[in-house]
Amino acid sequence: MQLRFPLTLDFKFSLFTEMRVHDAGGQLVAVVKEKKFSIRDEVRVFSDEARRVQTHSIRAQGLMAGALDWRARRLIRRQDGSAVGALQAQGLRTLWGASYELLGPQGEARFVVRDDQPWLNVVEGAIGAVPFVGDLVAMGFDYLVNPTYTVTDHDGEPTYRVFKKRSFFARRFRIEELRPSRPEDDELVLLGLIQLVLRERERG
Repeated sequence: MQLRFPLTLDFKFSLFTEMRVHDAGGQLVAVVKEKKFSIRDEVRVFSDEARRVQTHSIRAQGLMAGALDWRARRLIRRQDGSAVGALQAQGLRTLWGASYELLGPQGEARFVVRDDQPWLNVVEGAIGAVPFVGDLVAMGFDYLVNPTYTVTDHDGEPTYRVFKKRSFFARRFRIEELRPSRPEDDELVLLGLIQLVLRERERG
């Protein structure tokens, strides 16, 4: 998967979670649809707007992983069944802020993804806890504050970054490449960050 960065991730207003990924030239890279009403998280990725050609799937490992996910591993596979890798939550750290590992096809640690400003989740949660007024203030907070997540390689060097662009309801995100990378890394990181954005957006 050879990608032209930066990539833009846009959520579509819909009863179901849908996302479009476009590259730097505005070309469609992927259409993402999340399966709902299931105890096992599942995301399907397509290459075309009509969703006729599925390229990848992302599925939580274990029957209850979608609900009890402090250490959940989400497996990323191509449509032919071959493994791309996995997104692994780093246990209780994820309660404070986003903290994940991106694993290669053999389960080897390849990248770490962390929230650059985890305290923002605490502030937003405190604001949202105030009845009525808190909900309105939280909407403004969501629009003005744009969290970022940095992907580092096994040497601790920043390699990619994803951040929310200013928008209501966290509808638009952007992925930047910080260092030259291999196509196989782009594939793993893009699909892992798609899953991360889906989960962190639900957390608020």
